[in-house]
Amino acid sequence: MAEKKELTSAEILQKFRSFNLENKECLFVASDLGEIGLIPGHDKKYLLETIFNSLRIINPKLTIVVPTATLNLVNSKKIFNLKNTPSDKMGPFSEYVRKLKDTYRSNHAIWSLSANGPLAKVITRDVSKHAYDQNSAFSRLFKIKESFFLAIGKHPRFMLSIIHHFENMFDVPYRFEKNFNINCEFKNNIKTENFSLDVLKNQLPNNLRTKNKKIFDNFESKKKLKQTVLGKGSIYCFDLNEFSFVTKKLFEEDINCWFK
Repeated sequence: MAEKKELTSAEILQKFRSFNLENKECLFVASDLGEIGLIPGHDKKYLLETIFNSLRIINPKLTIVVPTATLNLVNSKKIFNLKNTPSDKMGPFSEYVRKLKDTYRSNHAIWSLSANGPLAKVITRDVSKHAYDQNSAFSRLFKIKESFFLAIGKHPRFMLSIIHHFENMFDVPYRFEKNFNINCEFKNNIKTENFSLDVLKNQLPNNLRTKNKKIFDNFESKKKLKQTVLGKGSIYCFDLNEFSFVTKKLFEEDINCWFK
């Protein structure tokens, strides 16, 4: 078996170029960087900068979107500050983008997205109090013509938070809307605000949690999921609007496709 080459900044740029991002408008990036490894001789910050800067070199007008959820605030007395509260378990690249000075974050104290680029305000401003409905930040990703998903490190089916928007759209029978009171800080004032999520009615057994397998098997049978090796792992890219078209039809045919 051939030994894998060490990860380099040049390789990251080259592999990103293979996805033809030059004319894309929006790129949702989900990542597990532990799967690809660090660039030898450099720290994690250098890897984060290299990923972001490579995307900017390829397309300076690209809006980069990352998940910045704070699910750890649910049922707690912790305070949400739109600017300063770190995301929870969303990975270091999400935090890197969130903290950039030109980044905007959607004002949802449980499930926010952060965006950097020309469409950042369009995606994040004046969103619903529901995390996944038709006026959520998630919904706006699908209203942009050239909107794509980039998964770094793992297959996207393992990092598919966008699927909750489809579950909401089809009012799936296994979830219900639940409201949560979160303490929010704005201009040194703290007040309690109400935010909504769709949560499971009953805890599903582990053998029913398929990590979106049927959803992606269906998508890959009809549309192109681009994949290439990067470092120790792989990266993947697909068109969000193609995904939406195919996945809506699947939900129409099988309302329970998420856990089958």
